Amino acid sequence: MGYASNNDTKSLMIKLYEEPGNGFVSIRYDSDLPGWMLHMDSIQWSPETYKRYLNIWDTYILPKIREMGISVVYGLPETKLDLKFNIMFGMLPTNLVVTTTDGIDQILTKRVL
Repeated sequence: MGYASNNDTKSLMIKLYEEPGNGFVSIRYDSDLPGWMLHMDSIQWSPETYKRYLNIWDTYILPKIREMGISVVYGLPETKLDLKFNIMFGMLPTNLVVTTTDGIDQILTKRVL
């Protein structure tokens, strides 16, 4: 599986994990940051789902990111609930605010692998 380098465009998204009908985890390189942005989407959420995703995160997703040679990942949570969700998966607030192309201010989160 190929992946983006620092010279690739922001549009390349790589799905790292997918549950049909429930959600996915993806990564893409953002040349404006510059850095690798993680995105996680889940439709059905519960304590059991969190435990399952945390196991998948630790045993599959993070090793896959490391295999790609990536050592730092970022997130852009849109809401306080999204920020809490980021923190639950080890992403820590950087206290930096990023204004998206839509004009929305979001707190940048970061995780060093």
